[in-house]
Amino acid sequence: MTGPGPARIEALNVLTLIRRGEAAGEALAQRTRLGQLLPADRALMTQIVYGVLRNQRYLDAWLAPFLRGELEPLVRDILRMALFQMGFLDRVPTYALVDAAVEQTKHVSPRATGMVNAILRRATTRKPKNLPLAVEFSHPDWLVNRWQKRFGTERTRRILMANNEIPPLSLRVNVVKTSREAVVDALQREGIRAELSYFVPEAIRVSGSFWLEDLPAFQNGLVTVQDESSMLVTWVLDPRPQEKIADLTAGLGGKTGHILERTQGHAEVTAVDLSGARLKLLQENIERLGFAHQVILAEMDARDFARSHARQFDRVLVDAPCSNLGVLRRRADARWKKQEDDLWRHQSLQHELLEAAIRLVKPGGVVVYSTCSIEPEETVFVIDQVLAAHSSITLENVGDYLPASGFEDFTVNGNLMLIPGDLGMDGFFIGRLRI
Repeated sequence: MTGPGPARIEALNVLTLIRRGEAAGEALAQRTRLGQLLPADRALMTQIVYGVLRNQRYLDAWLAPFLRGELEPLVRDILRMALFQMGFLDRVPTYALVDAAVEQTKHVSPRATGMVNAILRRATTRKPKNLPLAVEFSHPDWLVNRWQKRFGTERTRRILMANNEIPPLSLRVNVVKTSREAVVDALQREGIRAELSYFVPEAIRVSGSFWLEDLPAFQNGLVTVQDESSMLVTWVLDPRPQEKIADLTAGLGGKTGHILERTQGHAEVTAVDLSGARLKLLQENIERLGFAHQVILAEMDARDFARSHARQFDRVLVDAPCSNLGVLRRRADARWKKQEDDLWRHQSLQHELLEAAIRLVKPGGVVVYSTCSIEPEETVFVIDQVLAAHSSITLENVGDYLPASGFEDFTVNGNLMLIPGDLGMDGFFIGRLRI
């Protein structure tokens, strides 16, 4: 290896953007749009960035014995990247990683070059041992303590390990246009490993080094990226053709698109979101899927929308904003941005959004509440609040609507609760109410 290479250069640029407040996904997308990286370099850049974020406390614990004072942020990131590759990847020899880090340091902080060289050469044989669980798996202390009290040490360890794994990529096949088998065959011809999901009839699991936007299947609207746990939300909603359906806080439209696919485009779907920018991207995604004229966009607060559209919908989905503590393997930077007090703040908004959904639904209609959190404050507590306030509302068993067997162990009191890693999926909560 001569020089740091394009993947490491861009990985450092991305980590700098994240340190300045950008979300990891947006920072990666920004540098990808600006750069001219080959697919293999884009994949390695992404792996390094997320690897550093997922293992940040461990990497800093590895560095700590060799430091004498504060490090410049750029130099610390260079060291973290090198140690991540040394400790977790095996494609490049250690001496080449040291040389690459030294060369990269020459360009950003020449005076630190000798220190970087000395630290990395000494660190190769002195990995940290006997670390606290939160440091070993790079999670905040408050979160690990909370999970240990709730789940016990061994299950907490399994959750932390799942959060630090490279997450599997699941694709939802647009069954209006094609079949899973046809997509799997097409992906395999391109050298991408793909297999049918056992749990969701329209899902496939893929792996390998590729860039999604380059795939003809994505460009032609045959697939959408969505974790299987998230796909289950639309199954629990159970949308039917000719119904009026609202997707509150619709975001980029992953579930909006799934509703249209499940109803063959024959439902009237209204996507509600505060952000006009997100709704623009939602419209583009829906057009890619082939449903350009089947969605009504409403750029407004879901609570205001409910006041002006009361009792107009057959079904309403609330995929509520949350702490994202069920999807930390995908949003590795989120673990450092959350505090325990945030859970109660989220709960207040979640409760208001669920009440808005109830106001929107016709008598006898259905509301589905979902969130990518596994914390009681954001899940069962919200459902329980609503049930206590509305004696006429019934909690229905989501198990009656799930597409396969195997979920029985994860359905508690009628709600689905998947902990990170369960069935290879993201952490997720789904509840279903009959109004």
